[in-house]
Amino acid sequence: MTPTAIKSLAKRGQKLAQNPARIDLDLFQEAAENQYHATNNPAGAFPLNVAENNVMSPSMMAIFEQVLASEKMPEWVLKYTNMLGHPAVRESVAAFMRTYFKSEAIQADNLAFSAGASGSLEVSSFVLGNPGDLVVIPAPSYPMYTNDFGIKSGMERYDLQTHYNIADQESLALVTIPHLEEALLDIEANGKVFKILLLTTPDNPTGSIYPLAQLREIAQWCMQNKIHLLVNEIYALSQIDIQQAAIAGDYTENFEFTSFATIIAEFESEYLHLLYALSKDFAISGMRFGIIHSLNPAFMQGVGNVNIPHLVSNITQWLVGELFKDRLFVAHYIKENKRRITESYLVVIQQLKAFNIPYTPSRGSLFIWADFSQYLKADTQKGEEELWMEIFRQTGVLLTPGMGFQHQKHGLFRIVHTAVPTSDLKVAMQRLSAFLEGR
Repeated sequence: MTPTAIKSLAKRGQKLAQNPARIDLDLFQEAAENQYHATNNPAGAFPLNVAENNVMSPSMMAIFEQVLASEKMPEWVLKYTNMLGHPAVRESVAAFMRTYFKSEAIQADNLAFSAGASGSLEVSSFVLGNPGDLVVIPAPSYPMYTNDFGIKSGMERYDLQTHYNIADQESLALVTIPHLEEALLDIEANGKVFKILLLTTPDNPTGSIYPLAQLREIAQWCMQNKIHLLVNEIYALSQIDIQQAAIAGDYTENFEFTSFATIIAEFESEYLHLLYALSKDFAISGMRFGIIHSLNPAFMQGVGNVNIPHLVSNITQWLVGELFKDRLFVAHYIKENKRRITESYLVVIQQLKAFNIPYTPSRGSLFIWADFSQYLKADTQKGEEELWMEIFRQTGVLLTPGMGFQHQKHGLFRIVHTAVPTSDLKVAMQRLSAFLEGR
């Protein structure tokens, strides 16, 4: 890019042109173009930094190929449709969600489809928040939330620090009412507005889960303070089998994930909203299918009116609608997803345990949040970046560095254990282990 070309843009365009969307994006492209293959590219790289469920993608490819081969595409696929999503597909998705999210309040008329979780968050923030208002997010948390809320709606991110050492978290989310009260006082003292609280459960990057009682308490606090609570459940059906002998000792409490949808139905509040997407659980991140559920009719109307640039393509809507009609496939798929992601999770955990590397025991999601700080040459952000690059250049294993997750401690990394086939993941862990032994 030339200086002249940059100056030709608006101020926001100049900023966007010169700042990557995420710190590891260029390296991801490099690793993906040189990806490991046992026979064709045995010296290749392992991009374990982008959240994709590649252990289940063959199953999704097969079912969609079956639909395309056996079903006639309807005429509406080629035409404009409702801005919240085609009515018949919303009925199909609502039926699926009532079954697996355990809420009879989920109906077609309180669902909206947008282009992935990012699109859903962006349109939600545009409707709910004013420029300069704050979205409070417990740290560590997904780096791209900053862009989802900030680039178009102009909201600002406030990272709520709940702990420092990874061992303090166990596998339960740590946000408490005192944390929220402290954040509210701090925000108001600085003349800002605490407009949205965003929770992710299962969490990105920790894999922690909010128990239902904790979610209910937080929801009540938000309603009392007229703060919108957005709960992102994009990993809702990607659960780890915590009964496995190799990891059972990591968990002090045995409970199942329960969707926030049940609390939305319980309180029927205009301040409670659920976000879901099919990118992770159903391994179709490239198809961009996000879902918003809310019992606030004004919010849903606003989403529909701003959603036009974020519409899910009609052919994707049709394929998803057909997918959820096949209830036997969906039930089998969810069980198989749990089995396969647990298998890939165990591959990584085995190596972390061997090197006494602390990690947050995951209950769900596609991640492991691990503490490599013992290998830092300097306990700084630069030291973290140097370790990250050293691992990648020497092993080909690309992790996500903790610096983007806004956690205070240095040396934490996110590992996406489903980013490559499990057989390839084993090779990646062998390389990482050899590197650690050398250190």
